[in-house]
Amino acid sequence: MPEKLDKSSRIPLPQQLKAILRKRIETGHYKPGERIDAVRKLAEEFNVSSLTVQKACKLLEKENCIISMPQSGLFVPENFFERPARTMKIAFVFPEVEISPRVLDMENWGMTNELNRGLLAGAQEHNVKLDFMHIAWNGGFRERFQYVSSIRENYDCAIFFGNQLMDVQLELSAHSFPVYTVCNYPSDVSSKLISVYYDQDRAMELIVEAALNSGSEKFAVFSSTQDFYPANPNVRVMDKETNQEICSSRSSFFLKLCKKYGVERSRIDYQIFDENNRNKIPALLRELRGAFIFCNNAYLVRDIYVAAYENGMIPGKDFQIMAIASGVTFMGLIPSLSYVRVPMYELGLQLLRTAYSKFIDPEKTLVWDPVMPELIQNETSIHYNKNKECI
Repeated sequence: MPEKLDKSSRIPLPQQLKAILRKRIETGHYKPGERIDAVRKLAEEFNVSSLTVQKACKLLEKENCIISMPQSGLFVPENFFERPARTMKIAFVFPEVEISPRVLDMENWGMTNELNRGLLAGAQEHNVKLDFMHIAWNGGFRERFQYVSSIRENYDCAIFFGNQLMDVQLELSAHSFPVYTVCNYPSDVSSKLISVYYDQDRAMELIVEAALNSGSEKFAVFSSTQDFYPANPNVRVMDKETNQEICSSRSSFFLKLCKKYGVERSRIDYQIFDENNRNKIPALLRELRGAFIFCNNAYLVRDIYVAAYENGMIPGKDFQIMAIASGVTFMGLIPSLSYVRVPMYELGLQLLRTAYSKFIDPEKTLVWDPVMPELIQNETSIHYNKNKECI
């Protein structure tokens, strides 16, 4: 590391100076038990104010790299190389005042539970202190500023979910504080944040591969009005061939992949449901006998199973069906559903490992590797070979 401060860098000068001084301690320039250079001397050496040096030293004290002795100065602890490494501290920030019914419903609960399990497993693996912190989404500016200051002072990085508390995320990142944001796609959040996501495109490829290998001549996409972009309700995707509105990027990507593999749009039935037209599902299922159905909304799967029972139809035999979800929503369904599992546990675990590796090596370039989804092949999808034989 060059012993030079970059005053054009987004990294605050006290943090840059702290890193230089810590390096001097680790390489023996300042030996255990010895006093480091005086504040005034360091200020002159690096051409900064004494306040900047004092802030850097405070950061080193927090990391137990130096100790302050009144009237004597700042010293490197005699047991510097024997003491245990400093514990990393992470804040997982969320805006929920209480656990709402939407958070508690089966699919959201399943996703959140798996993410939390992964975070806790990673924290245990690396002895990281992981705190769950609530910040009111409708709190005032002063309250949020206090939280931002508290997070910066007491934690090494923070984790947020999607666009929740985005003003807090951006304020933290403006101070070069590491912010990891769990999102669907990197384009969903600011480039100033560290995007954390699983490979949704691969998840859709697994669905389309299953559809193409199903032996079905007819495909269908079932979506719900709940699938419209929650972060930006003004965004809509239109199918240019039919001028039909499409609920989400997943549905749009399904149609694009089908077109890529030569599936004519006329072979795909696209349906959007809300509370007022779900009663149409039984009639639609009768029309879609023999079809492959991609259910873009996990909750519609249960409605489809009920409709199939009313029609005397059996999923996996009279029609094929798959979804993308945590799998919690489908527990107990008979026949068991084929689906692409969202790898939230693996995502949480990889997030903690990534954050910890950056913590122990601040100079390391951070590159997020999208977590791969998993195909769970059960009874509601069938794979055919070219001779249309079930395998």
